[in-house]
This record gives sequence, structure tokens and C-alpha cells, in this order.
Amino acid sequence: MRSDSKNPVTPRLGRPPLTSVEDILDAAERVGLDRLTRAGVARELGVSDATIRHHVESIDRLYALACARVFGRLRLDADDEQSWQAYLRVLSQRFTALLKESPGVEDYVLRGPYEETTLGVFERIIEELMGRDSRLDRRAAHVLGSRLLTLTAALRPPRRNRYPNEQYPRSEIYEDQAAWTIDAFLIGADKLIAIGQLPDAVPTPDAEWSHLPPRLR
Repeated sequence: MRSDSKNPVTPRLGRPPLTSVEDILDAAERVGLDRLTRAGVARELGVSDATIRHHVESIDRLYALACARVFGRLRLDADDEQSWQAYLRVLSQRFTALLKESPGVEDYVLRGPYEETTLGVFERIIEELMGRDSRLDRRAAHVLGSRLLTLTAALRPPRRNRYPNEQYPRSEIYEDQAAWTIDAFLIGADKLIAIGQLPDAVPTPDAEWSHLPPRLR
């Protein structure tokens, strides 16, 4: 709870200040997902650490909830892109832009565990890919979509690097190399699919990679 003065009101014991999970997630984004701490969110809202814990049980869950909300903003429609390769190329570009706006989401996409809304995004991507190529089943579409996202996340240049000169390697070098790697993945996958070598893996959201109870199969 914030007061009208410059100094926040000290919360009274046993009575959590008025806030909500949405307020907490807003504050988490302002703090930065790549440097998220419960104390930082509490300071941003002018509440105690205990108040944050009252609404979200752990910092890991807070990170997952905040990342899932940001990841859910990824645009998935691309009606002008007829091939699955063109669709994934556009998706990678959009995801790259999202990562620039919200550093820290890449670790969530790479490692999980995922929130239900994120599983819904994965499912939509699977549907988009299968709709563009009848050769793709759910397993193949899952591998293509998930690897595209994880590749894009893994290729995200770090905010800081260990080089003495902080301007090297330059961001455009990272971007060019990332684009080349994505193209190499898409071209190579297309050639393998053309000869009938489809990837095989348990597709999300069937996999047990979420905070939710295991799904019935």
C-alpha cells in the first residue's frame, strides 16, 4: 500500500496491505525479470516481503507467472505466411523483439516449468504448423515449434559480457549469427522432412512440464 506522501506506509502485522497478484506481476516487470527478487518487488509496491509471499508462494512461481504473462503477448497469427518455414521465421523475429523488451523471459522458455497459459501458446503454435503442412503430425510440429523458440531464446545476446570492451561483440554480430542459425535450422529441418525423417518427441502440452498436476492421457 502506498501513501500520498513520499514515504510508504509501514504495513500493520497480521493485515496484508491491499494489493493483488496482477499488481505484483506489474511490479515484477518494472523491476526486471532478469534481476527479479521478492525484496525488489516489495520495495516497488511499498509493501513487506511477507505480503508478496501471501499472494505468491515462492520467488520461482512469481518469476514463472510474470514470464508466462509476458510470453503470452507473443503474436501467433501470420496469415500471410503460407509455409511452416516462413511462419517460424516470423515467429522467431517476434520472439526476439519480445526478449529485447523483457530480458529474462528466455530462461523461462528454455527451462520451465511452464504455466498453463504457456502450454496454450505451445498448442497454438503446433496447430499453426500442422495447418500449413499436412506432412506434420503433432510430434513433428511440437519439435519444430519448441526448438525454434528455444533456439531463439538461447541465441539472445546477454545484457553484459565478459569481454574487457563492453562494446564487443557488437549486437549486430549477435543478430546476424542468430538469424543465420535460425535459417540453418529451418533449411535443414525442411530437407529432413522432405525425405520422410520427421522428428519424434512427446508434444507439449501432453508432457508433464508445468506447475499443474499431470494431465490425464
